[in-house]
Amino acid sequence: MEEKGYIEVKVESKVGIKPLKPEDVDIAEIKDIISDVENFLYPGRTEKTERPHISYKIEEGSVKHYFHLPISAVLLFNGLSGEIATRGTIDFLDFKRAEIIEKFQRKALEKNYEITFTNSLSEAKTLIINKDTKYFSIAANFIETELILYGKIDAEGGVDPNFHIETKEYGRLTVSATVDQLFEGEKRLYKPYGIRVSGKQSLSDGKPYDLKLLNYIEYNPIFNRTELDLLIERATPNLSKIADVDAWLNQLRGVANE
Repeated sequence: MEEKGYIEVKVESKVGIKPLKPEDVDIAEIKDIISDVENFLYPGRTEKTERPHISYKIEEGSVKHYFHLPISAVLLFNGLSGEIATRGTIDFLDFKRAEIIEKFQRKALEKNYEITFTNSLSEAKTLIINKDTKYFSIAANFIETELILYGKIDAEGGVDPNFHIETKEYGRLTVSATVDQLFEGEKRLYKPYGIRVSGKQSLSDGKPYDLKLLNYIEYNPIFNRTELDLLIERATPNLSKIADVDAWLNQLRGVANE
């Protein structure tokens, strides 16, 4: 069995004039830190599926988050965090890991936290993140894009005109629109609709954001059985001329035949 070690993420701050304690930290923030450390070590879906067992505990002083796991993972964490501190930048990291360090940096600025990374390999602090550090990536972590989205529209309005659409692919998204776009045509609230939007798409998880409405697309999921039967009837004579239908379909799909 592989030797075990630990990773420590220590968060220091003040609540009034008193040092931060574990009971001052909301469970949502604890959940975020656990998720962020897991994703930093195992950013890919396959890596996450095959990762080793990790146990967690929280202790005082101010707030110490401990992760117990195999020494190989500790070595990886130690190497990455040490390299960030040495270079003073996160531009060499992949998108997912850079995004996580940026998240720690934003938290340090917003809440005046000092966050230190240490581990069982050394008593030295491998990385410190606070209001004076600037661990922000200058590399692009998104692309400009246009998308067609389908879903149910709700919650139109707002000080800055917008609406929400519940999509199967990305969940609930906010889309900005003009007042004229919101009121043109029929009432769309609580109806399934298609929309064409422009915006940004994250390179780490593919989720779109900063979306602006270009136009609506009427959504009609009901097909005409008569038209479908007619198309099948017209296509049947040509299909009968194909010697190996399966091979032809695989060719269309880009699948190699065995």
